[in-house]
Amino acid sequence: MIDFRLALLTVLALALIGCATTPEETTTRTGMDRVSPVRGAEVNTRLGIGYLERGDSRTALEKLRTALNHDPDHVPAHLGAALIYEQIGDSSRANQHYRRAVRLAPNDGGTLNSYGVFLCRQGDYSLAEQQFMAAVRDPFYDTPEVAWANAGACARRSGDFESADQHLRRAIDIDPQYPDPLFHLADIHYQQGEAFRARAFLQRFEAVAEPEPGALILGYRIESRLGNQGDASHYASRLEREFPESSQARELRRELQDDD
Repeated sequence: MIDFRLALLTVLALALIGCATTPEETTTRTGMDRVSPVRGAEVNTRLGIGYLERGDSRTALEKLRTALNHDPDHVPAHLGAALIYEQIGDSSRANQHYRRAVRLAPNDGGTLNSYGVFLCRQGDYSLAEQQFMAAVRDPFYDTPEVAWANAGACARRSGDFESADQHLRRAIDIDPQYPDPLFHLADIHYQQGEAFRARAFLQRFEAVAEPEPGALILGYRIESRLGNQGDASHYASRLEREFPESSQARELRRELQDDD
C-alpha cells in the first residue's frame, strides 16, 4: 500500500504552508522551513499541486517549473516535480528532484519519507530504508507512523519479513488505528502460515478501514485456510458484488474455476 497519495499529501501540505506566508516573512533559513524569497514560487507551487490533484500532470509540471524558475531552492516544487516525473515514467529526472529536495531539507521527515517511497518503488531497498529511518528521527515530523509503515511495506517487498514486522508494529504502536500496517501485518502472517494471527490483524483493519478488494481476497484466503467455508464464501461474495472489475475478483474467479 505504498502509493502516490501519501507522497502527494506531503507535497500538498508543504505547498499550503509555503503559501500561507507573506513576502514580508522572508528569512535566510534553509530547508523545509525556508520561505521562498519570491512569492511567485509559492503561488505557482500551489497551482501546480492543484492541477496534479485533478490529474492534469502537464499543466502541473508547467506551474512547478515556473515556481522553480522563481526560486530554484523551493522544496515543495522539487517534490511536486519529482512526483510528476515518477508518474510519467521519467525516473532519472524524478530522482534528481528528490535528491535536490533532500539536500535542501536533509533533516525533514516528510521529504525523507517521500524520497524513501520513490527509492523503494525503484527497488533500492537499502537506501530507501536509510531514508525512512532518517525520517522517523525528525522530532518535528508530525506523522512518523507513515514512515514506519512505509519502511515496513518496503521491507516486506524486499522479502525481509522480520524487519517488516518490526517496522509495521512501530507504526501501530504510534497509531493503533492506522489501516495500512494492519493490512500488511495480516498479509505477512498469512504468508507465514499463521492464519489465526492474520485474521486478528485483518479484523482490526476492517474495523477502521473501508472495504477494498485486497482485504476481501485476503479474508477469503485466511478463512479458507482455517476451514471456515461459510466465512470464506461471504468474503468471495462481497468481492464479486462490490468490486467485480478488480484484479482480485478476476484472480479469485480463476482460482475457483481451477478448483471445480
